[in-house]
Amino acid sequence: MLVLNAHIVFAQSRGRKELNLRKPANVRIEKSWKVLTDTAIITLPRNVADFDKQKVSDVFRPGDPVTINLGYNGQFTQEFIGFVSRVSADIPIQIHCEDAMWKLKQIPVHTSFPKATLQELLFTIVEDYAVDALEVDLGKVRYANTTVAKVLDDLKRTYGLYSYMSDDTLVCGKIYGDDTNIAPVTLHLEKNVHKNGNRLEYKNADDLNIKVKAVSTMPDGKKISVEVGDETGETRQLTYYNITNEADLKKLAEEDLRKFKVDGYRGTLTTFGLPVVEHGYKVQLESDLYPDRAGLYYVESVSVRFGEGYQYSRTITLGDRAQ
Repeated sequence: MLVLNAHIVFAQSRGRKELNLRKPANVRIEKSWKVLTDTAIITLPRNVADFDKQKVSDVFRPGDPVTINLGYNGQFTQEFIGFVSRVSADIPIQIHCEDAMWKLKQIPVHTSFPKATLQELLFTIVEDYAVDALEVDLGKVRYANTTVAKVLDDLKRTYGLYSYMSDDTLVCGKIYGDDTNIAPVTLHLEKNVHKNGNRLEYKNADDLNIKVKAVSTMPDGKKISVEVGDETGETRQLTYYNITNEADLKKLAEEDLRKFKVDGYRGTLTTFGLPVVEHGYKVQLESDLYPDRAGLYYVESVSVRFGEGYQYSRTITLGDRAQ
């Protein structure tokens, strides 16, 4: 029998001693490379004795460190590490948390370069965190009276460079970890998936309508763009660098379009707490009912649920097929 366990640690802060919560009412965690900040919401039980004589706003304040460990039978997985962002005033009390991106939202930025690479920019504005960034030229760069988080949002909108935190490392421009040593996780659709937790749809390549919008950024910051594929299809915006003419850019875009238009699953599936799957991982889907549909996929996002009404589960949104 599997027994659910939680160990949520609010580290010593502001003179307050370390607090340990082992029986939250529930926990919800959202993680994805598509959003700048991973988030968590911890709902406290109504009868937590530690807070009877203190105002909750005095116990938990924005910026307080928090680590969420969840598991079975005393074996834990670290599902989230970050900071308290706000505390609800309602009952039951909800503690809203954000990953290390919360701190980057507080860091001011005022910088300019006549010519910069992505790495040069990030190493300049993010001094206290490790950086893992794509090697690309941005051209002329100027950011005044803003924050690190707003710079990262601009990089996404302007250059298609997505950013997210991986523990204390800022990752930018690398949405899938092809260079990771983490082996693909095998998920069996009839064994690992919750009852009624399969929201996948299998589509043939001929049924997919996809449009690729390709943008190439030059070393001086200038851009050219082309579009290929189905005019009314789902748009995928791809960013290239130093492709100087539209003919070459179109050829590259058409090659990437063929990678998107392959037979495969689309959608989500809800598994148990184990095995651990994070965004950027690869999952190998297997099935006894449809063995011919087995395939390797990237993970786009993961939603973790724990506690009342949830048990311990993770809902996985599939990304592109890996092969």
